[in-house]
Amino acid sequence: MFNQVRPINKSFCLQMLCEENYAKLQRLSPPLHDAKLGTPLIAIDILEKGPYTHIIELKQRGTSEPSSSGCFTCRVYLDTKSVEVISIDGYTPSSAKEARSPRDVLNQKWALNYLLEKWLNYQLQSLNPPIKRYQAISA
Repeated sequence: MFNQVRPINKSFCLQMLCEENYAKLQRLSPPLHDAKLGTPLIAIDILEKGPYTHIIELKQRGTSEPSSSGCFTCRVYLDTKSVEVISIDGYTPSSAKEARSPRDVLNQKWALNYLLEKWLNYQLQSLNPPIKRYQAISA
């Protein structure tokens, strides 16, 4: 399904998507320099730390099966405030076996980051469930 969304200017939209994912990640967790990271819903492990970038691993807490946890390996750019997905456990792109053109690389990056956006949206909705509002019915 996520492969069906194809914006016209994909490189610009990809940058905007990565910046939005950074903002969503910031709402879900404390700043990345804190020792204890994550929320009751997600765990964040810092794999590498650099002056301007971190490589982190995001996974869902509370799942017993590793296949359902969906582990994202991401590069966080602290200077541009964006998150780029490097890989997702259990996801093998269809174009990995073929000769990869720049268009294929861009399409793969779009698909991975779009999937992260949907996962972060799900986590945010789980953390803050919507408030049900009732209206009186006039007869």
